Amino acid sequence: MAEKITTVLVTLIGLFVLAGIIGAVAMVGLAATGDVGEANGCRSYVADATGNQEFRGVNADPSLADAWQAKWQDFDGKLDAAQSANVSFSESEATSRATRYLDAKDTPISNIVICFHDGDAEAFGKVGLPILGDLPGVGGAFESNVRVRGTMDFTAANPKIVISEIEAGNLPDSAAEKLKGQIESLINDRLEDLSLTHEFTPLFTEGSIQISGTP
Repeated sequence: MAEKITTVLVTLIGLFVLAGIIGAVAMVGLAATGDVGEANGCRSYVADATGNQEFRGVNADPSLADAWQAKWQDFDGKLDAAQSANVSFSESEATSRATRYLDAKDTPISNIVICFHDGDAEAFGKVGLPILGDLPGVGGAFESNVRVRGTMDFTAANPKIVISEIEAGNLPDSAAEKLKGQIESLINDRLEDLSLTHEFTPLFTEGSIQISGTP
């Protein structure tokens, strides 16, 4: 069950979405990179009083991944003890946990950044196409920058992801829209056998996510 819960949270912050893109991107054969997202940070979608959109630096650090894990274990322990609880994660904590998770799964995803906005989450990363991305001297030419934006729906019997936007390299908007549906179906099919023992409610705000849980 612990592995299943981790999978849900990973999905919630966009990691599972990016993992699902690996196969989909390979199918469309992207071999060109496009400028997608911000380097090493997140830009607010909400302008301040002067009309500027805040840029928040995000870093991946093993100690932050440890902090993420400790928070989650404490949160999950309270729920198991029949106590309602809340837990919050910063963008750097989520990015650090994402980096560790993807490295452990040996996925061809790098430079991942997780951003939180009012109402949803956003993930940026570089996806290497299988086989071609590993060729010495030419691997970089077969990598694609990817941006995914979406949220998680816990109101149904099984959790589902809801993707609102996808950008992948120089993929045209029409193809990206089709890709969005394919990825949603791919991931939600994998979540069909996942039954949660607790109820979760995510609250996305600029720069952080809070997850409320009830036994």
